[in-house]
Amino acid sequence: MPDRILYRAHSPRYAYAPLSGAGAASTGGRWNAPGDEALYLTADPTTAILETQPNIDRFKPVTLVSYVLSDAQLFDTRDPAGHPSWGITHDLLTADWYTHAIEKTEAPTWALAKRLASNGYHGLSYASKHNGLENVVLWSWNRPGAARLRVVDHDRRLPRDDRSWSRN
Repeated sequence: MPDRILYRAHSPRYAYAPLSGAGAASTGGRWNAPGDEALYLTADPTTAILETQPNIDRFKPVTLVSYVLSDAQLFDTRDPAGHPSWGITHDLLTADWYTHAIEKTEAPTWALAKRLASNGYHGLSYASKHNGLENVVLWSWNRPGAARLRVVDHDRRLPRDDRSWSRN
């Protein structure tokens, strides 16, 4: 896979750790169970912002970060040709993962993610619920045999630590 530019909108509070999947691990997400780190990214900067806003009328501040993704093996859930061999259905793709997180049961999307990861995929592509454009989730990055993800911050504008958030 050729290098790709992807985007992620961070809470400014955690912009000092743009390669961390700890936020997704703390609550779980559509494609990762609580406790499993993941990075949710998108191919479109506007989509990155939309994905973080439950109510666009009450816009929450974000820090938009761009990344370069290399050497990634991604399964594309947007291509129905691959669905039968993995048991992917419309119901699976639209499953309410959050209810599973609350009830501490396994969401079907988490089970699929685990199967894909165990078969060498570093993540997957899926359609944004906001606009249908491509989103990407990574489960395996920046370790041997994994996808490579680099933050684009040539001017060193991102904070290096969380000191600006500590109260004196």
